[in-house]
Amino acid sequence: MNFYHFTYSQDVIRLQSKYALFKRVLNILFSLTFDDGFDEALMRQALDKLYERNDCLRLRFVKQGKETMQYFEPERKPGKIPSLRFETNGQYEAFFRRFRRKPTDLAKGDVLRVVFAVNPEGKQMVICKISHYAADTYGIGVLAEDLMGIYHALRDGKELPPAPGSFEEIIRKDNEYREDTAATERDKEFFHDYFFRLHGNHPVYCGTHGIRNDRWLKCKRKGKFSIPMLMIRCDTYPLQFVIPSALTRQAEAWCEEHAISLNTLFFMGFTLTLSLLNERETRLCNVEILNCRGSLADRRTAGTKAQGMAVCTDIDYGKGFLANTTVMSEEQKELYRHTRLSYLEGEIMQHDSWKFSMLDMLNCSGFSYIPFISHEGVQLELHSNGKGALITYVALMHDMTRNEIFVNYDVQTRMVTPLQLVDFQNRYIRVLETVLADSETPLDRLFGQVAKFL
Repeated sequence: MNFYHFTYSQDVIRLQSKYALFKRVLNILFSLTFDDGFDEALMRQALDKLYERNDCLRLRFVKQGKETMQYFEPERKPGKIPSLRFETNGQYEAFFRRFRRKPTDLAKGDVLRVVFAVNPEGKQMVICKISHYAADTYGIGVLAEDLMGIYHALRDGKELPPAPGSFEEIIRKDNEYREDTAATERDKEFFHDYFFRLHGNHPVYCGTHGIRNDRWLKCKRKGKFSIPMLMIRCDTYPLQFVIPSALTRQAEAWCEEHAISLNTLFFMGFTLTLSLLNERETRLCNVEILNCRGSLADRRTAGTKAQGMAVCTDIDYGKGFLANTTVMSEEQKELYRHTRLSYLEGEIMQHDSWKFSMLDMLNCSGFSYIPFISHEGVQLELHSNGKGALITYVALMHDMTRNEIFVNYDVQTRMVTPLQLVDFQNRYIRVLETVLADSETPLDRLFGQVAKFL
């Protein structure tokens, strides 16, 4: 049996656990809703296969001295799966409050809990709670796609689709990388250059809803661009919007033409929206969730592979959106090559250079892009865990089948109102439409009539 240290991505979650004062942030809730129902016995078989094919679901954790280690069980089953029926929305919401409250038991390998349910609309659901140590939101896309592929293959008597990759191989490489002193020094040199030269001086975080936001102004007057981590106890709630398929197709064509990823396009559009709301502030600090470190093997593997990174984005209004996004794209390619730097080492550099700490990141927005293959009549949904580390976490769930993008916001209830969020999303869509229609005209000319635009 092989025992492994935590990866640097898992260390981020361990740090959240240490400072959050509660454990709910370590769970991710998601569900699959079926318009025409499903066969529960067949779905149990599919879940058995899911455990066989995705080793992240067979993770177990054990204490060795003062350190927590992890290993992979050769076999594991999902266990008893309860079946529930919710007659009212109140019952449905109360279940989620209870379900998210109890953390998964990592010592017993209880990294995934599954419930079959019928919602108040009469639709069958597979509701899941997974430990963040075992999977991130990108990994959930892989798991959901694999589960549906298995289920439909079993139902139709067809051959199973190719299995995802091995998470153990990724962890093994991370553990080997940790022992590579020369590689670690190269990563340190890269990030020292990133923090002190490329993006030296203090970055500015702009309030999600404008520079006149009371909380933002209070922080700015004090010269502090964040608030204490204990505010992580704030309640969160989810809201979902849709980027129309026509706009998605336009974005895909633009990205293909200019060799820029959709993730970079949408992140840059999000940052530009923040900038316009904050009187064209050009030095913006956000938390980007760097998914899969850019490797094809990682993309095809479920597990915890995403790593948060405080990213400083410079916007040059004298240049067009394409020029700004190209610069950012080149930076992202380098970031993906160096994300195995220790979390705390990055913390020290950020603090020394920016006087900014990822431990005090609640005024930031986290941003991630998750592509997945959907099946007809089945909807994948992320659910709020009820508490959160960021003022706003944005997960773009890209349904590659329908070619629609669901924008999932999980926001702090003390800081963001639903009306503000609707307003921000409307602005975000208008920014995307504007820059995709004309990506070369300098931004100061494109958005010359800011008041009229906003």
